[in-house]
Amino acid sequence: MKLHPSYFSIIPLALSAFCMGVAELSMAGILNNLAQSLQISLTEAGYLTTLYAIGVIVGAPLLTVPLSSLHRKAQLSINLGIFALGNLVVFLSSSFYLTAVARFVCGCMHGVFFVIATLTCTQVAQKGKESQALALMVSGLTISMVSGVPLGAMIGNTYGYQFLFLCITVLTLCVLLSVMCVMPANIQGQKTNLNGLIDGLKSLQMWRSFLITAGFCGSLFTFYTYVEPFFVDLGGFNHQELSLVLLIYGAFGILGNLIGGKLADKMGAISCLRLTLSLLGLSLFGLFFSIQYPLVAVANFCMVSFWGFACVSSIKMFSLYSAKRYTPKNIESSISLNEASFNLGIAIATLLGGVALANWGVEYNPLIATLIALIALVLLPRKMHFNNH
Repeated sequence: MKLHPSYFSIIPLALSAFCMGVAELSMAGILNNLAQSLQISLTEAGYLTTLYAIGVIVGAPLLTVPLSSLHRKAQLSINLGIFALGNLVVFLSSSFYLTAVARFVCGCMHGVFFVIATLTCTQVAQKGKESQALALMVSGLTISMVSGVPLGAMIGNTYGYQFLFLCITVLTLCVLLSVMCVMPANIQGQKTNLNGLIDGLKSLQMWRSFLITAGFCGSLFTFYTYVEPFFVDLGGFNHQELSLVLLIYGAFGILGNLIGGKLADKMGAISCLRLTLSLLGLSLFGLFFSIQYPLVAVANFCMVSFWGFACVSSIKMFSLYSAKRYTPKNIESSISLNEASFNLGIAIATLLGGVALANWGVEYNPLIATLIALIALVLLPRKMHFNNH
C-alpha cells in the first residue's frame, strides 16, 4: 500500500512530538534523582518543570516570528536542532542555573514546534482529513505519556537523569535526520511580525478560542496533576496499581485522540468539540461520585482520557478556523498564541487544583475540573460559522 505524500511530513512531526513529550513529562519521575545529583531541594528541582512550561508559553508566540519566513522543513530543522542542543546541555551540566536555562530553551522550542506542526499538518493533509492528520501528529505526544514517560523515569532512576537526556538528544537527532531526508522542502511558511501578535490579542473572537483551549486543558490537568492522592489516599490504590491505571489511561488517550480526529472530519470541528467537551465534563463529574467504587472510578478516569484527547484535534481546527476568519493576515501569530494557551491552561489548572486540595480536599478536584470544562463548552459559538471544507 502506497503512503500518501502527506505522511512524509506528518510522521516526522509525530516522532518530534514524542521527543517533546518525553522531555517535558518525564521530569516528574526523576525529581528525587535530579535533586540529589545537582544538590538542590525538591522545590528547586520542581522549578525546572515550571521553567519549561514558561518557555512553552513565551516561545510559541514570540520565537515563531524569526522563523516564519522560512519553509516548514527549515523551520522544523532549526527547531529540532536547538531542542537537541538544549537537552545535550542538560546531559552535560552539573550546574542548576545552566540546567535551568537549558530547560527554558527546550520549553521555548516545544512551544514553537507545535505551532509549526499544527500548520504543517493542515497544509499537507488530504482534503477533508485535516483533523485526522492533526490527531496523528498529536498521537506522538500521547504515546509519550503511555510509554515514553514511564520508560524515561526508569532510565533516569537506573542510570542517572543525565543519561535520560542523552537518550532524548540522540532520539531528537535521529528525528532531525529523518526530517532532512524525507520531508518535502516546498511547504511554505507565512511571514509574521510582532504586530501580528497584537492583532491576535486585540480580537475578541480569538480570545474565545484562547479561553476554550485553556479551559479544555485546565479541566484535564486540574484532576490529572493530583491523580496520585485521589486514587491512593482516597481510593486505597497502591502505587503499583496506580501505575497500571495510568497505563490504561494513556492507552484510552491514544484511542480517543485518533477517533476524535475522525469525528472532527465527519461532524465538523465545532459540533465534534461540543460533543467531546460535554462527555469530558460528564466523565469528570462521574469521578466526583465514584471514588467509593474503585472499578467505576477507573472506568470514569479512562473516559476522561478518551474524551479529553478526542477534543485535541477539534480544538486545533477550531483555532485555525478562527484565525482564518478573524485574523486572516496573521494566521500563524494567532495559532502561536493559541498554542501558548494550552500551557497557560495547565498552569491555571495546577493552581486551582492546589487550592481545591488545600481548602476542601482532593475529592473536590474532579468537581472543579468539571466546572472548567463547562466554561469551555459555554464559550463555544452556538452556530457553525465555518466548517472543515
